[in-house]
Amino acid sequence: MSIFDNIRAIKTVVVAIRQDSLKVKINATWSLLNTTYSIGKRQGAGYLTLTNAELHTVRMMLKQETGIDALLVSMEELEGDRLTMAQKTRNEKLARLQPGHLIVMVASLSGQIQLASGEYTHPVGGTLSVPAQELHGLDTVILVENQAVMFAVSEYHWPSEVMHVPMLFRGSPQITPAAVTRALSGVKNVISFPDFDPQGWMNTLTTKAQGILIPSENTIAKIVASDRDKPKDYERQDVAREWLKHVAIPTVQDMLSRKLALSQESMAGMELEYLPIKPLP
Repeated sequence: MSIFDNIRAIKTVVVAIRQDSLKVKINATWSLLNTTYSIGKRQGAGYLTLTNAELHTVRMMLKQETGIDALLVSMEELEGDRLTMAQKTRNEKLARLQPGHLIVMVASLSGQIQLASGEYTHPVGGTLSVPAQELHGLDTVILVENQAVMFAVSEYHWPSEVMHVPMLFRGSPQITPAAVTRALSGVKNVISFPDFDPQGWMNTLTTKAQGILIPSENTIAKIVASDRDKPKDYERQDVAREWLKHVAIPTVQDMLSRKLALSQESMAGMELEYLPIKPLP
């Protein structure tokens, strides 16, 4: 039986995803997601704490099972008697968000960023917070998974292919996924820079990125040899591991066979490689 077989279950997760809820009250839906897919960590008897990655996983599960994207369907549609996907309007919810919820974080290696309204500068170790539509019209952006990287872009050994590409932070409780989705809707190409683990790869492929930044084999060896890999993170990402089993990308299957989980932070100062991604079937 599907977890999302009734409107109450669908609305429960849609609200949590739209509000970036990192703590939710346990009900039948969240209890089933926790016990069946290890989504969330129980806090006392009544609540689950969630990570941004887990919210993304639930969003993808909902989309895969029902065709509903929690960030694009309007709440009015879910209040109705039927879910008529052909009548969806894009991002109606955005009109009722506070202005700060439409802001995204960007940075660049040079500190110079060309945006829709002009060229801007930020200091080394800094970022810019801009309206999501400022990215519209850009050819390519790097979608960065962890905020710490945004404040330390000069500490990474970027491949030559991406040296001048602006970077966009994926989002946090303060920078909503809805704002990032809105920003990306006007960008031609996306290059992903995630943690090198199943969740990072799942995020990359569901974002439909055209490329990904990954640690080189030498970097992987150094991180593993120094015990800075994260095997517990790998074990916790069972939903993402299952999702990736049939993805015909050699690097993905090699990561799964070696049970690798490396954080972006551990890659600082080490060699990165650019890997183009062909569209999945």
